[in-house]
Amino acid sequence: MPIDPSDEEEKYFHAVDVEARRKLRESLEDNARKLEDAAKVAAALATDDVGLAAEIHALGFDGETAPALEVLPLVHVAWADGKVHRRERATILRVLEARGLAADHAAVKTIAALLDERPSDAFMHESLSLLRRLVARGGKAHEIVDQCVGVATAAGSLLGLGMRVSDEERRLIHEIAELLGPNSSDAIAAELG
Repeated sequence: MPIDPSDEEEKYFHAVDVEARRKLRESLEDNARKLEDAAKVAAALATDDVGLAAEIHALGFDGETAPALEVLPLVHVAWADGKVHRRERATILRVLEARGLAADHAAVKTIAALLDERPSDAFMHESLSLLRRLVARGGKAHEIVDQCVGVATAAGSLLGLGMRVSDEERRLIHEIAELLGPNSSDAIAAELG
């Protein structure tokens, strides 16, 4: 013989049901925001790979700061000797300016912050891994490696003359080139040896 629930039990089960539905709605809304954010990152990076864009977003980039991703190897090279030289910083900021990003743009501010304080090795590794996947589709690897060489030579030149690249910078540029793909690795052989 079934026992009818009391009024108190019905109120309790109703409250539990209402709370479960509220949590479900919040979860759905949160997932929709994440997809929307990933779509903004994908649009900023001109990729149709929303999964990759979601990973880039999870690393901390949004639709405004995503253009900084392609410049992170330059930041990595600038920090190769443990400090960022004034000319390295200026070279990197000129790259951003050439891409049409004003000094007050969020991507420029992000790069400036990373030039002020060295990013962690984990952050650099993850960002380069994501960048490799991004440039595999677009063929920008050679351009990025050329810009890395430009940063390395900016600090290494004496009075702006000649090209002196430190062993740390040379090693790191080769690592970045290998990571980004064989075409970019072959391209720097003549420049750096």
